[in-house]
Amino acid sequence: MTLGVLGMGGIGLHFAKMAHALPVKKIYYYNRSPKKDAPEWAQYVSSLDELLEKSDVLSVHCPLNERTVGLIGEAQLRKLKKGSIIINTARGKVIDEAALIKALEDGHLYAAGIDVYPDEPNVNPKLMEFRNVTLLPHMGTETEESQRSMEVRALQNLVDYFQSDSGKDLILEHRS
Repeated sequence: MTLGVLGMGGIGLHFAKMAHALPVKKIYYYNRSPKKDAPEWAQYVSSLDELLEKSDVLSVHCPLNERTVGLIGEAQLRKLKKGSIIINTARGKVIDEAALIKALEDGHLYAAGIDVYPDEPNVNPKLMEFRNVTLLPHMGTETEESQRSMEVRALQNLVDYFQSDSGKDLILEHRS
């Protein structure tokens, strides 16, 4: 089985590291650019199309912005191998929900795991009809430890910003 990771930021990298412990033949990733700190077992591919064509399982971890709304639509889903699995823990609007449902209905996709929805908190009732779709609320950070860690990190970013006009977690679009 080959895993494709779309978006190799902190969450995508963490997911890839967890998946690496499983019997995954190869892990590919696509990002804006190759990650300098990517593990040697994670292979960068130069296009989204290449990632889709190589992946048995696609896990989506990219941010939502004007370039990523509908990033995975009908054409992209059809580039995945027949029988592929898609996981979306990024943002609901990154994947065209109607195209996803169609690909599940006609069997192109074997299964889907979703914890983000285009119209959160509402879930398309059609998705609930599939036995091969796992639906969860988006709550991966809803632990006391995670909340505390995020609070400390946010405060440290504020301190860093006021002391050095920078911060560890500035998003790419806001870096100078």
